[in-house]
Amino acid sequence: MTELPEYATALDPSEQQVYARIADMESEIGRLKAQLEDSRKAKQILFLTEGALRDEVVKFFTNALAMSAKISEQTKESFWLMAEALGEEWGFGEARDSVGNISREMLARAMINRHDCGKPDDFPGLLVVNTFSETADLDARDQPPPVDVIKRASEDHILLVRTLDLLRLHQKEQAGFAGMNEFEEAFRGGGGWFEVNTSLASKLHA
Repeated sequence: MTELPEYATALDPSEQQVYARIADMESEIGRLKAQLEDSRKAKQILFLTEGALRDEVVKFFTNALAMSAKISEQTKESFWLMAEALGEEWGFGEARDSVGNISREMLARAMINRHDCGKPDDFPGLLVVNTFSETADLDARDQPPPVDVIKRASEDHILLVRTLDLLRLHQKEQAGFAGMNEFEEAFRGGGGWFEVNTSLASKLHA
């Protein structure tokens, strides 16, 4: 771009409008790039496994969902949901991956680990599972947990949520539709499966 002295630029006020528009467009491009990068980072919970998945789920709750969480030293899968103002643990969570669906064994392990942490059976529990983690087809991964597992989770005060549900919950919030209040109410209120479908509609199956 040809550089002109300031007095020459001042002869044409419309140039300042063009510069202002370019600055606005560059700012918008920067904002969109940051939004795209955040979206790509959020999707890591769909393919990570084991301890890396737990660590990313903790970051996801804290950064993407604005619900404070921290890693637990109890197991490589466990974490805590925190009441930030008080610094108290109000929810116990585990993050696991599975080549198939959520199993009763995973649910039983979460119950045992919650108990080993000294928490009562009605303490809010959360089991986050990256289901069908080796399946590339997203539609094939979008399967509900088995009915008997949902029923048992409801009885044992453990909320089931697939990483796919968490990602959609984030997308729902990003789209301007409140979803976190529903999630926290389901988490604190009991158990079952918290689903967020392709239309970003939330539902508790209990």
